Amino acid sequence: MKFEIPHNLGRAEAKRRIENGLPALERHIPGGGSVASSWTAEDRLALQISAMGQSVGVAIEVEDALVRGEIEVPLMLSMMSGAIRDFVEKSSRIMLEKPGPSRA
Repeated sequence: MKFEIPHNLGRAEAKRRIENGLPALERHIPGGGSVASSWTAEDRLALQISAMGQSVGVAIEVEDALVRGEIEVPLMLSMMSGAIRDFVEKSSRIMLEKPGPSRA
């Protein structure tokens, strides 16, 4: 499943806000869970979201005016794919909206 979120932050600020928002992401996983993240390229973030014995992969690419994402939902969770997509997209939007602490 793919999603796109337009923004007017510029690439560097969008990356910073996403990075700052990642620690809060775990707290919002229904039923609890964990999030592992790594920047696999300068503007590409890989997430592994785990909950209830299942894992969902998310690839995020940050562009100057757009954040693109692709979510890989395992077969066991396919009936919840819409809710998972909504959670990831909503969380990404929230991270982009909140400036978070600056790195001075």
